[in-house]
Amino acid sequence: MALRGTWGVAKSTALALHTLISTKFPQDTIHLVGFSDYARQLRPVELAGLDSEVVQGTNLQHALMIAGRLLSKYPDSEPVVLLVTDGEPTAHLMRNGAPAFSWPPTPETLELTLAEVDRLTRRGATINVFMLDDEPRLVQFVDEVARRNGGRVLSPDPGTLGQYVVRDYLRARGGRRRTVR
Repeated sequence: MALRGTWGVAKSTALALHTLISTKFPQDTIHLVGFSDYARQLRPVELAGLDSEVVQGTNLQHALMIAGRLLSKYPDSEPVVLLVTDGEPTAHLMRNGAPAFSWPPTPETLELTLAEVDRLTRRGATINVFMLDDEPRLVQFVDEVARRNGGRVLSPDPGTLGQYVVRDYLRARGGRRRTVR
């Protein structure tokens, strides 16, 4: 995200959504997962203090793997993964746990990432992708994610990402609650 200048808006969107859920909908749970060559769960205070780094790799496979582990803690929930990305998957974890990076993406990276999509889909999780670039391979990849999972792909201008994500959350939540104001 550092390369395309979308880090700041993605970070502020994640923090805003976390604040909204924590204050207005405390019965819901949100976990933040950041990813580059590796993925990791981030506490809001950690995310707030992070600066962007230029690291090679968009390891969606690892991020989705962590999302699956987090979702498994809530078997009775309505699992939703909100994925914000400006790049196609260009990294995956090798058997030894080290990241493998390649641009353009290797078939192995794509297969392993889509395997995580399929795993989340079998668990009943919806994956909604907020795509911050329109590079043809990224578009093709996220369309495949949506086809396999049934989730949606949204392409907001980076400047309106926060509005899109919050609106999407409230729209989805509206089906579970009387009125959201």
